[in-house]
Amino acid sequence: MTELELVGGNPALDFANTLEGPRDGEPGEDHLREPADLDAWARYAGVLDGATAAGGRRVLARARTLRTAIYDVFRAVAVGSTPPAGALDQLAGFHAEAVAHARLAPASGGFDLTWDPYDPERVLWPLAAAAVDLLRSGPLERVELCVECRWLFLDQSRNHSRRWCSMNECGGRSKMRRYRARRATRR
Repeated sequence: MTELELVGGNPALDFANTLEGPRDGEPGEDHLREPADLDAWARYAGVLDGATAAGGRRVLARARTLRTAIYDVFRAVAVGSTPPAGALDQLAGFHAEAVAHARLAPASGGFDLTWDPYDPERVLWPLAAAAVDLLRSGPLERVELCVECRWLFLDQSRNHSRRWCSMNECGGRSKMRRYRARRATRR
């Protein structure tokens, strides 16, 4: 799972990015094929600590549903559309579960939501909370969709000019295509 870059700038966006594919085409590679993949990604992304394990196939299916809702909502935000009501409702449902299972615990001069580290669905709740926090507090004007692929990210560049999910992936390929096109026209 460590080959998957975390480029979203928010855990919810990174979670949406566990499904690859072209920007306007059908989704491609799913990095969450098995329950162990969800567990590995959540540990890698810092969503779960070492004491927690993700659940089985049922939790994986729910995680995919949450991922779709997050993607549909934030893709719409990124392209300047109104998020689909169904996706917002699903996200709100997951968030309600997260809050219902949460406790407030002191953290860094304030309080954070925490969950039972042994609940198999615990992996879902910080992701739902992160998505709703981003929707409520923004910066929504910084949510972007890569010009090459379906990945979402927060553009935190100073002049708001980031176009690609990653220079290692889409940015590098795009620049190489432009370079080759310029060389071909010179011949």
